[in-house]
Amino acid sequence: MRSALAIFALVAVAGCASAPPLYLSEAATPETVVDGRADEWPAALRPVPEESGLSIGLRRDADALYVALIAGDDRQARRIALGGLRVWVDPAGGTEQALGLRYPAPEAPGVREVLRNGPRRGGPEEEDPQRLRRRFEAGLDAIAVTRGVVTQHVARDGSFGGLRAAAMWGDHLVTEIRIPLAAVPGLLEAGAGDAIGLGVELLDSSQRIPQPRGTRGGAPRGADDGERARPEAPDIEVGTVTRWLRVERE
Repeated sequence: MRSALAIFALVAVAGCASAPPLYLSEAATPETVVDGRADEWPAALRPVPEESGLSIGLRRDADALYVALIAGDDRQARRIALGGLRVWVDPAGGTEQALGLRYPAPEAPGVREVLRNGPRRGGPEEEDPQRLRRRFEAGLDAIAVTRGVVTQHVARDGSFGGLRAAAMWGDHLVTEIRIPLAAVPGLLEAGAGDAIGLGVELLDSSQRIPQPRGTRGGAPRGADDGERARPEAPDIEVGTVTRWLRVERE
């Protein structure tokens, strides 16, 4: 029997079982800068696989891959602001989680915060936009770098192997990351080839509202004497979903 308390389960869910779709990266231009603005990206954007309202732009030069992710609707922006955004990199072009870069990188959200601010909410009365914006801004100071089971927070300004990130939440939520492609201690163990596997990991949550306590045959127990059965607290499962794609040079 499940507890009436909300359940917090971190479960990684594969984005798709088939081969990742092929995306082509344009050549990076002098206008390709990591500043959290999307001015140079509109013509290069494509939808993230299986995600409505989330677009990705990809550019590459000899040293790095530039990734822009733009949340064009409120739900996608809230997912990123609440749970951060992680990009997984497989320099061999597959779906191995060789390097994870999480930015913004707020603390992992708790159940109460997901219920209040998450992409699937109980109702408008639970929204707290100012709190969510403060959470987003608190995650902008550093990039969480994951290799294997080790995660460390590093500067977002390029001082760590040329890794750089910036994000801004205005009309849209824009996240830009410069990913070095050469072998760098603490980042990639081996340099990337012509094809790169890229996984976009996002917060994923669902909830189930149990029936009121004492429900029997469709009528709440105690209804005859004026008592109102109280519903149990919703069960909520919080995890991540990863959308993989294969990036090749244009």
